[in-house]
Amino acid sequence: MLNCKRQNMHHSKMPPPGAVGHIVGLSTVDPRRKCIVSYYPLCDNVQPYSRGIHTVFIRFLDNGEIDRFSGIWFEALP
Repeated sequence: MLNCKRQNMHHSKMPPPGAVGHIVGLSTVDPRRKCIVSYYPLCDNVQPYSRGIHTVFIRFLDNGEIDRFSGIWFEALP
């Protein structure tokens, strides 16, 4: 999906869809809540500030809530 020249310009490692893990490093999210990567947005661009996709939509497994986070906050489970 991310094979074009304008991809993830932030150089953060994007988690694959279906990866299970946690959102870590944010004080607004409990890092013990498990979540799964649902999908990527079609576009993150707010020209000229950002190019490429660097956010993911995740679904929390405890209540089914769907939210959008930068890929750098997702940590996959081993």
